Parts: sequence; C-alpha cells; structure tokens
Amino acid sequence: MKKQKKIEKMPLVQLISLGCAKNFVDTEHAAASLLLHGFGLANDDADADILFINTCAFLRSAREEVAEHLTYAAQWKKQKKGRLVIVGGCFPAWDKNNEFMPAYTCVDAWLQPGEISTIGTVAEALRAKQTIGTLSPDADAPRLQLTPAHYAWLRVADGCCNCCTYCLIPTIRGPLASRPLDSVVKEAENLVANGVKELMIIAQDTASYGKDLGKTSLLPDLLKSIDKLDGDFFFRVLYLHPAHVTKKLLKTMEACDRIAPCLEMPIQHISDPVLQRMNRHISETALRKVLDDVNAAGFALRTTLMTGFPGETEEDFEKLADLVKEQQFMRMGVFAYSAEEGTPAYAMADQVPAKIANARKKELEKLQKQISLLRNQSLLNEETAVIVDADYGDGTGTGRTLYDMPDIDNTVKLKGLDGTAGGSIIPVRVTRAEAYQLHAKSL
Repeated sequence: MKKQKKIEKMPLVQLISLGCAKNFVDTEHAAASLLLHGFGLANDDADADILFINTCAFLRSAREEVAEHLTYAAQWKKQKKGRLVIVGGCFPAWDKNNEFMPAYTCVDAWLQPGEISTIGTVAEALRAKQTIGTLSPDADAPRLQLTPAHYAWLRVADGCCNCCTYCLIPTIRGPLASRPLDSVVKEAENLVANGVKELMIIAQDTASYGKDLGKTSLLPDLLKSIDKLDGDFFFRVLYLHPAHVTKKLLKTMEACDRIAPCLEMPIQHISDPVLQRMNRHISETALRKVLDDVNAAGFALRTTLMTGFPGETEEDFEKLADLVKEQQFMRMGVFAYSAEEGTPAYAMADQVPAKIANARKKELEKLQKQISLLRNQSLLNEETAVIVDADYGDGTGTGRTLYDMPDIDNTVKLKGLDGTAGGSIIPVRVTRAEAYQLHAKSL
C-alpha cells in the first residue's frame, strides 16, 4: 500500500491589539499579511503557534500594559516547543535607544509601526530559521476586516505635525503622512461593497489630512467623494483638531447626506495659558468660535479634556468645568495629565500633583454623568433611531444611537427584535434611561 503523505497543520497566530483604533487598522493589515503567507488565525492562545502583540506606548499606563502582555508571552512560549513571539507597533518605536526591548528575551522579532504589514514574511522566515531580510512596507497593503461586518475603521493618514507639548505621537509615529485620496476612496468603496454600513474616518488629526500632499487639507474633497459612493452606509468623522476645523470643512460636512450627526473634536482645554503651554495652536476665543460654528452647523460633539496639565491653576480648571456646563457635550472623555519623558511638558515647572489632577478629572466626569443622564431621560417614551449591533435571536439585542461609537459610548438594550441584521438603523421607543445606557423596544 502506498504510504500517505502527512498533511502539515497550518500554523496559527493569535492577534493581540492594544491601544487605539488607528493601531487596530495595523492589526488588520497584519492579519491579511499572515493569511497571504499561509498562516491561520487562532481563536485561543492555547492553539496558537505564534503570538503577535501590536502595542501602544502613548502613556505610561499603556507601556505597563505592554509589559504585562510580554510577561504572559514569555510564560506562553515556554509551554510548547517552537512557539514564536512577534511584537510590533508603538512600543518598539518609542524605545528608540533600545533600553527596554533587550530585557524581553522571549520576543523573536520587533516590528516598527510601518513594518507590521510585512509580518507574514517575518513569520515565514522565523519558522524556517532564516535571516529576516529587508522589509518593504506598503501603505496600501491588503487588510482583513476584524471588526463586526457592519462597521469598519477607515484610516486616512498616520503621524502628526501638531507637536502638542504633552504628546509622544510625532516622536513615535512620525510626521503627518497622508494616503492618496484615490486610495482612500477606493478602500471606502470596497468596504461598502463588502457590507460595511458604518465607516469611521480616522487619523491622528483627521482635519489635517492631505496637508503634506499640498497646501491645504484634502478632507473636504475626501468627504465629498465618499458621500457620493453608491451603497447603504453612513460615515463618521473623528479626531478633528479644532485649530484646523474651517468653515469650508463645516460647509462640506453640512452638505453631506451620509454623515453622522456627531463629530469628534478633542479640545483638551479652554484656558489660554494652558492652551499656550500645550501648544494647541488655538486661543480660547478661536476655540469658542469653532464650537459655535460646529453647533450652528447642526453637529453634536464628542470630545476629550485634560486635567492637571503643568501650571493648570484652580481658576483654569474652573473655566474648563464651566465650559462643560455651558456646552453640554454629547459625549466626553477626561484624562489626567501624564508626564511623559521626552515631551516638552515633562520638564515644565509647576507640575500639578497627580492627586489634584485625578480629583479634577473625577469632578468633570461627575458633571458629564449628570449631563448624560438628563439627555437620556429626555428620550423616555420617545421614538429615536438606533443602530443594531447584535441580535441575540431571542428577541433581544444591543445597539447604539447615531451619536455613539461602538465599544466606547452609550449602549441601548433592545427588545422586540426579529432577526435584525447588524448595522440596521431601526426606530425604537425608549422605555428606561440610565446615565450611560438606554433600554428600548423596537417599533
């Protein structure tokens, strides 16, 4: 009898993506690269032959999270012969002087952010015990969507040139590097053709998209092009730096039929002395004008604020708290300042004690919780539109209002569903309201 050829098991990779949505897009590029090189994606660490960790290093807490995962990776690797660990993203880019990486001897390869799309080649070389050759990153490399089928991130640029004094992003990710407009539009078209109902347009500073390709932002042109695409979808615009939100951009957004009614614009602070030390390129007067223009254009706002920046006085903080009360932001996140070595703010005088920064953070969060509760209570017994994220098959499910981002913002607990597809926008009646959650019945 002829001896049967042994079929080799496909090597499996477990993906761990840390940090922001922009990082997650890199992880999706990694997934596509691995599949194209004959690797499968594992559902569980125990089944995996390779562990890939895509890291964040923006804050000390993010780097501590990386350390925890690498400690686990070392233990995981010892449990089975032949296992490999690959680490990419912001952590190796942050550790420019190679001070920390050598301590993690479990790691077989470190990839810079721009090299993540080549991970298939790297993994192949490691398994064959060959030298990793020169890597050739590709800005338009294939990407495997790892989010639920009905929504996807659309990254239009990487890097940043704003150089806020508290921020490591220009050091880690480099200066603004925008993708060609045609490339972005083509990707948006492909995502919609594959069933995506909600496109979330992102970059470190989306409003600056295209400035490195010409003299002005190309975001208005991009939004007009995406708005004209065929298909049943809508899009969100996130991470708009307020200094670059122009009347032209807002007029373009007003004219778009498919844009969500809520923009994300991180403002960080409102007090002039703090804004100047942050190097935010905008004054209190100009920022208030932008806020007024956004409101006049009919958009609600998601924003983030920072407390405890060096030199922030009680008066500065009270002005920020008053702004929260005045603006009644639709959604708001707050961060206590984190002193990051390598940033100009790290060496500034008048560092605010962490205890005070955190107390101020909690005070703003308390204000926002009250605002969110009142907003939600105003919807009681009212009809509103909800995006369905999951139908559990027993008449219940979860969703979001049109103002909410997936996995970040408020959720809606749904009843009365009947096999509703993810991404469907349906009318519901709100039956109960909590600070960060609604309960509603499908109509």
